[in-house]
Amino acid sequence: MADKAIDFSGLGPKIQSYTLREAAALLSTMLITNQSFLNYMGLYNDVTDEMALTQMFVSSVLQPGGKDTFDPKGTVGFKNRIGKVRACKIDYTLTPTTINAMWKGYLGRINKSKRGDVYDVPFQQDIMTRLAEKAKEELHLEAVFKGVYNAEKKQANRVFDGILPLLAQAGVLKASQIYAGAPITASNAIDQMEAVADLVPAHLVNTDLVMLVEPTAAKFYNRDYRGTFGGNTNNTGGFEHQTIDGTNIKIVPEPGLANTWAVICTPRENFVWMTGPLGGGPNSFIVEKNKRNIDIMADFEAAPDLAIAELVWTNQAALDSGAALVAAEKTEPA
Repeated sequence: MADKAIDFSGLGPKIQSYTLREAAALLSTMLITNQSFLNYMGLYNDVTDEMALTQMFVSSVLQPGGKDTFDPKGTVGFKNRIGKVRACKIDYTLTPTTINAMWKGYLGRINKSKRGDVYDVPFQQDIMTRLAEKAKEELHLEAVFKGVYNAEKKQANRVFDGILPLLAQAGVLKASQIYAGAPITASNAIDQMEAVADLVPAHLVNTDLVMLVEPTAAKFYNRDYRGTFGGNTNNTGGFEHQTIDGTNIKIVPEPGLANTWAVICTPRENFVWMTGPLGGGPNSFIVEKNKRNIDIMADFEAAPDLAIAELVWTNQAALDSGAALVAAEKTEPA
């Protein structure tokens, strides 16, 4: 006997009701919640169009005393960049075939968890959470570091300019901030990564710095360390070495840099992640019934940037990767 067909005619209104009520939570899931790069990037939400990424600095103020005259010394200046959020969207159609496939997967997860009640996590919530998680993944792996902005293309890596293309722009970094280097291997990773760390001025090496690396480079660094010093010496800190020797620079394997061989050192929160308003509302998510399909539309704004370019030190591979990403976008068909 054939299975009885399930009536999903009321699903559209249920999804619309859920998104209106949970818009802020869904946007937070996509843009903020458990995004690993926010462990070292500064977060600015509720950005409307543009934001001044300003860092105030004071020139030298100290001078000999013992004088009765007031002789002021020192000026205040600013290092200034303008960060801009870009409009992003999700347009997704749920066809009857897609809905049935999601429903079966949903029931399977409920059964495996032994919750016993499908209404503990309603189907409409499950659908929207899965869409939000996929958008979150694409933002991290395809856009935040590797994106090249082009509003005319329907691709995840075209929603805004990522960190690598931003660094590769002419004049952003000086020659003194760039290490030419060689391809990183399991036998030279220590030398290559420490050479980038050596670009950092001495008075900053024990401040709160991060070194973002291609994940394989972090693996090679540990293999090089074990090969050089042995697997059980105090030098290795166990089997995972996470700090550049003689500094406070924390090594961070960054999935968004995969296949780039980039090594980027900067103060924590010098890279920033900007989002538009997260308050939600009727314009954040729209759900429409289209014949037998359900169309889901979501609109939001986001973009990464760097605050002080003078406080970034990197290898040439990072800039070459950024330039290659820009060149690749230009050769794509319109």
